Amino acid sequence: CDTGFGHALAVRLSKEGFLVFAGCLNSQGDGAQELRKLKNVRVLQLDITRDEQVEAALSTVKQELGSRVLWSVVANAAVRTNGLLEWVTMDSITKIFDVNVYGTLRVTKKFLPLLKKSKGRMIVVTSPFGHITMPMAVPYCMTKYALVSMVEGLRRECQGKGVDFIAVEPIAYKTVITANLDAVEAVEQELQQQPPEVIADYSADEIQRWLKIPRIAYELIAREDINEVVETIMKAVRETFPKTRYISPFRLGGFVYYSPMLLPSELADWAIGSTINVVLPFMYRILGYESTKKVS
Repeated sequence: CDTGFGHALAVRLSKEGFLVFAGCLNSQGDGAQELRKLKNVRVLQLDITRDEQVEAALSTVKQELGSRVLWSVVANAAVRTNGLLEWVTMDSITKIFDVNVYGTLRVTKKFLPLLKKSKGRMIVVTSPFGHITMPMAVPYCMTKYALVSMVEGLRRECQGKGVDFIAVEPIAYKTVITANLDAVEAVEQELQQQPPEVIADYSADEIQRWLKIPRIAYELIAREDINEVVETIMKAVRETFPKTRYISPFRLGGFVYYSPMLLPSELADWAIGSTINVVLPFMYRILGYESTKKVS
């Protein structure tokens, strides 16, 4: 809850009168300090990749609840990297899985007994990338597929237990995670750790062309008002009969992601390839987006 959706959601839930346990990666950071000013928010130090911090958070929640019950857990922590899968180091891929998949699973398993007791709900922020895989985001897509599978699997395994397992699916919003989609320096660091034969297969111009793709897609698709996502999560928290999947509002460009899901694999490959090689370069020129960053 340091920034982004989690922070905005904690503020909104507080205003609505909920007792909020806000897990922050840095419980002494600016975001956490802002949340501490709200009377019904309890800030928890929570790095979801660390067992002891998740265990400590669970202990604090149990103690604070007293005779009350835990109604909902919202898991939205995520990180991503940029670059083709061949460019990304195993260390970076492991980090993404540690946060996005294993961290979310760790929290879910620890808090599930409390949700069974309350007949509450587990809400996981997923993505369209949990249904369609796009170039330049493959490790991130892999983690989102895993989360979708986790939510669906738990919902089916826990039938009759009274717990709702819900996926909330925003497409792209202007948050910390999308701030550096064309950060060449980070890509260069990844490439420098690859075998020479990997680097030799890509020219600087080719790398630069690939780097433009997520940025121009972002310019076409990303929305600015993260409260749209907060409102969607609020529905998942409050509706008497919640859906299993909520999709946040998206701009027309969102069909770049959703339309290939409806196609056979061969046609989806063609559609995505055409978008990357024809549509996005055309829109790149129309919008006049020019990156000043160059690959050395």
